[in-house]
Amino acid sequence: MVEQPTIQEQAPEAESKKGRAWYFWPLVGLVALVAVFVLGLVIALVVALVTDPDDAANWVGLIRDVFIIVLAMEGMLMGIALIVLILQLAALVNVLQNEIKPIVDNANETVTTVRGTTQFVSQNVVEPVIKFGALTAGVGAVLREALGIRRALQRSSNGKASRPKSGEKG
Repeated sequence: MVEQPTIQEQAPEAESKKGRAWYFWPLVGLVALVAVFVLGLVIALVVALVTDPDDAANWVGLIRDVFIIVLAMEGMLMGIALIVLILQLAALVNVLQNEIKPIVDNANETVTTVRGTTQFVSQNVVEPVIKFGALTAGVGAVLREALGIRRALQRSSNGKASRPKSGEKG
């Protein structure tokens, strides 16, 4: 007989198939970025302590200039991303106005048509059928009672039971 794996045995298989969590790679990127900045600060500190002050000032100025250039490029990248975001938002608004709104209007029109059709069918088909059914049921009841009275009169004139018992049909 083959034994079924328990819940504890199945859990590692599920995790290995699933892979890493969604936040793993952003976390690795953040740690790498912090490590680069800390390493840069340590290198700058070592350069400032080991070399002569004029040479260290030149290095710090060079590093400062590189960081200023990187921040300027980052600002331009943010500006471009903001422009793309605004264009995408405009496209979304355009889709909502020109495509979704007509679909919703068409759906409202269809619902109104269905409502009118159900009212028409209710008034012109269902009500007459119900009235006709009620009329035939009433006529049938009248005929049944009339025939029951007739049978009761025939029985009483023949000398049989004068009236049908309460459980019997006439």
